[in-house]
Amino acid sequence: MATLEWDIIPGSDDARAREVAEKVRAMVDMMPGVEDMLLDMADAIGHGFAALELEWGMVDGWHIPQALTFRPQSWFQCLWTDRNRLRLRDGSAEGAELWPCGWLVHTHKSKSGWLPRAGLFRTVAWAYLIRAYALNANIAYTQIHGLPLRLGKYPPGSTAEDKSALLHALRCLGQDAAGIIPAGMEVIFQTPTTTTQDIPGQLVTRCEQGMSKAILGGTLTTQADGKTSTNALGTIHNEVRRDLLTADAMQLAATLTSQLLAPLCLLNLGITDRKLLPYWRFDTQEAGDLALYADALPKLAPYMKISRQFVHERLKLPVALDEGDVFRAEGQDEDGNDDRPGRQNATARLTVPAGDDAAEDDEGDDGAGQDALDSMCDSADAALAEAAGALLGPLFAEVAAGLPPEELEKRLADLYPAMDAAQLTDILTRLLFVAQLEGRSHEDPH
Repeated sequence: MATLEWDIIPGSDDARAREVAEKVRAMVDMMPGVEDMLLDMADAIGHGFAALELEWGMVDGWHIPQALTFRPQSWFQCLWTDRNRLRLRDGSAEGAELWPCGWLVHTHKSKSGWLPRAGLFRTVAWAYLIRAYALNANIAYTQIHGLPLRLGKYPPGSTAEDKSALLHALRCLGQDAAGIIPAGMEVIFQTPTTTTQDIPGQLVTRCEQGMSKAILGGTLTTQADGKTSTNALGTIHNEVRRDLLTADAMQLAATLTSQLLAPLCLLNLGITDRKLLPYWRFDTQEAGDLALYADALPKLAPYMKISRQFVHERLKLPVALDEGDVFRAEGQDEDGNDDRPGRQNATARLTVPAGDDAAEDDEGDDGAGQDALDSMCDSADAALAEAAGALLGPLFAEVAAGLPPEELEKRLADLYPAMDAAQLTDILTRLLFVAQLEGRSHEDPH
């Protein structure tokens, strides 16, 4: 949550609303520890709520919170008549009411229900408890795994002290590999069977996977078992995690808007009109595929009215502050045209709609030269077909004679010297020579 970018958005398109949003953003920037505030508020995801006590002060004539102190959940209680209302514990049955503008209380609903039941920790409590017991059993199992079973025999009539000494000796044998026993007693070592199953370890893994599903929506973003942990499944699980992150950010933004931005507007600007109140927004959208958009937008631009703001927001590319801040490729002029040799026509085709007479005039002689090359290639089709026939003649003769494909594959090396490539080589050499001359005649001397 702390890694998400955020912004203060105007409540409407009104100029007054934009002015209020700018002032409130300046106020928020004066607050200390905004990142710590977001981290403390995210504690509500597990507990159901998180409370931060606000300590106000004056900064440049504005009322600004100087400290946001996280208070533990044990300080609070719910009303018996309304389980969704928090009160401070003061020893009374009802508790003390929270001061207006004195607290920033974020209630987070990981599931529906009363506030004490809305926390995510309540969902994973059983899995955590079972995991703790299983982990303890697994540690005990690890300590004695591989050790032989130790049995002690005591003779009839042994006293309680003799039995205790024998038991102590057996335990010392498992830890220190040394011990003493009274005379007349016997220690027997039995090797356990090698076919064992790690039940506690499997139970720990199962509980951890259950908690990962409840918290992150999947297991493959944090765990990999080497069997089902493919990149495709990991991508799907990560999409679920992004959905949960977006939902958490929306709830957090709603609390910040109503309990932080609204008091700032009320105390400093005297604004209570909802149309002028700005709101907090987290940027949870991932950047689009730059290569995909670079290929699709020039093709769609002649037919669709695409907003530049949409493109900047979708690709997460900031808008240039002025002309001096505009990024340009090497060889590109201030108007966005590419001055590099051979790139002028490509730039024109991307920026000028199809059918524009100006674009056709700008192509000039380069278009005529390309047309000449295209017509030359068209006229060479017959010659290329004849040359290909001369080259593949021996192969076609074997096929016509009914030679099976398996035998034909074996005879390719014997047929290669009989293939005449001289005619095809001559045609291709001439075409490449003419194309090189055409390119040099239109080369930019600069």
